[in-house]
Amino acid sequence: MTNSNVIKGIGLVVLAAPLIAFLVLLAKPSWDPMLMSMSVHFYVVSFTAIAAAIACGIIIASARTLHETRLLFLGLAFFVIAGIFAVHGLTTPGIVADGYYKSLSVSAWLSVALGCGLAAVSVINLPRTIDGFVATRGGMVFSGVAAFIFGYILLSVTPATETWLDWVPVGNRAFQLSMGLSGLALVAFAVWRYYQAYQFARLPSQLAMVGALALLLEVQVMLIWGRTWHVSWWLYHALYVGAFAVLFAGWAIEVRRAGTLRAIADALSMRDALAQLNRGLDEPIVNLVDAIEIKDEETFGHVHRVSAHALAIGQRMNLPASDLRALVVAAQMHDVGKISVPASILTKHGPLTEEEFAIVKEHTTRGHEIASKVEPLKDIAEIIRWHHERLDGSGYPDGLTGEDIPMLSRIVAVADTYDAMTSQRPYRDAASHLEAMGEILQASGVTLDARCVQALVAVFAEPGSRDAPAELAAA
Repeated sequence: MTNSNVIKGIGLVVLAAPLIAFLVLLAKPSWDPMLMSMSVHFYVVSFTAIAAAIACGIIIASARTLHETRLLFLGLAFFVIAGIFAVHGLTTPGIVADGYYKSLSVSAWLSVALGCGLAAVSVINLPRTIDGFVATRGGMVFSGVAAFIFGYILLSVTPATETWLDWVPVGNRAFQLSMGLSGLALVAFAVWRYYQAYQFARLPSQLAMVGALALLLEVQVMLIWGRTWHVSWWLYHALYVGAFAVLFAGWAIEVRRAGTLRAIADALSMRDALAQLNRGLDEPIVNLVDAIEIKDEETFGHVHRVSAHALAIGQRMNLPASDLRALVVAAQMHDVGKISVPASILTKHGPLTEEEFAIVKEHTTRGHEIASKVEPLKDIAEIIRWHHERLDGSGYPDGLTGEDIPMLSRIVAVADTYDAMTSQRPYRDAASHLEAMGEILQASGVTLDARCVQALVAVFAEPGSRDAPAELAAA
């Protein structure tokens, strides 16, 4: 059993344990005594509300703008939980309110239901008109929700209006089930979509979101079937706190790993490209390329240039149309595995340590793993895996030699090498065209395929291409 499977197993046990404990308490009422403490309730709920507000603040702070709809709705989900659940604490009898008002119970149900609903909205593809409206008016949308929340709080805690929610049939079992089961369905959907995103990129922020939302799902179960003021009921309050503890732990790991708060927003705003690609859509390929390149703005455009060079080489070698199509997509996706490499390593100003370089090298196997899970990319998975292999066996990850390396991988290797050498890096200046081609010619037949190198030379010797010295064209 691999370490990854062990970790998954431990994670599932940790997530399942509270639900199992809850079911045991329901089955054994004698183990589920009543524990009534107004002050403890107030402090636990207030702590949870503050944690939700902090989560909202982190999302907004890590984002560049409020124009990214996924981040906006996810931030609003935590903001709504913070504001409405705060009312659940403030209206605890004897704290602000002098007695019981329905706003206490309504706020518990409403905070979970709306929070789950907004979390679900954050993972769906909205119609273009709605998405465009939200994207251009993100600040207005956030301000509108904020006004609603502050109004809700004021009406609930002001003595003159404390009874404003007494009309809500919160004690009606049909009402509770409709609210609770709707919330369960929404949060389960959100858990699944964030898990899909995690399966693709394997980022700590995504896994933390899966864990937090899974705990919120259990919160909803306990809210529906728990016994008020009994241990089973207190358990949902504890899980609420636990959900944010898991979330913050994952985010802390992400920031430490990537070296920037922005990594949280990048991970959470990543589109569900895996699901979309499995439906045969081409647009997510562009989205993925952008997601990879935005992590390292100094090399922006690299994959597009590699794709263009690879296509030109393939055409010069008279490859069939089907191979050219596969070559272009493979070249576009050759660095997809870097989506899991911390930006702090990709943008490091200076040579990498052995440990850092080992992490970078993992992008080949990670890219192969990603492509293997996506139906339209399965045929190019091995091209992605072996684009850093070299003829003499000095490459990685498998140390292949000569003809064992697929031709399309050899083409991508030449195109990738040329663009890497002629691109500016934080730790070195870009080589000139002549310098790069000189080194590539020296590697021809040793580490790089000679036919691919000659095709690149011929491409640059064509009219309209960048100037190439005659000796290169004749080589």
